[in-house]
Amino acid sequence: MSDRIDDVVARLTRLEDLEAIRQTWLDYCLRLDVADWTALGDVFTADAVLEMNGLDHLVKGLDGQYRGRHAIIHDFYRQTGALIPLDAKPMFVTGHLSTNMQIKLEGDEATTLAYFFEIVANDRVLIGTYQHRFRREADRWRFRVLRISIRYRAKLEASAIGGQSLTDILAHPV
Repeated sequence: MSDRIDDVVARLTRLEDLEAIRQTWLDYCLRLDVADWTALGDVFTADAVLEMNGLDHLVKGLDGQYRGRHAIIHDFYRQTGALIPLDAKPMFVTGHLSTNMQIKLEGDEATTLAYFFEIVANDRVLIGTYQHRFRREADRWRFRVLRISIRYRAKLEASAIGGQSLTDILAHPV
């Protein structure tokens, strides 16, 4: 009977880990889209590495490696969040659709592959992949490595852009 209980506990632990990894990924997308830089930093380990490949077409110098939580947030995300080409309204700077996450769980580490579709600065579309290496820490799973690769990009013809910011929407919970 003990073997059976141990098997159930192991399976339940695995499911909880998979869900916690997905939650960290979703936290990343939401915190990025509302430009909550402090909370965004929380999804990265202190020694994390972000590798960016494919944004140099928007602004030279964005591609490359960013090492450590501080550099990732201040040298990459705050810089990309500050770039608002073509007089885009800040509330529409970014929005993510992230899908098809594949997770390979190995003890206290996990690797993933996920797709994203992002609208940037109201008139650009980026399609690419996220590759993550997660590490379990005492309070949550965090990104140890995040590689973002742009596979497709296009400029959209857009006019009369309007809507609501995600921050405003979230200020009125259901």
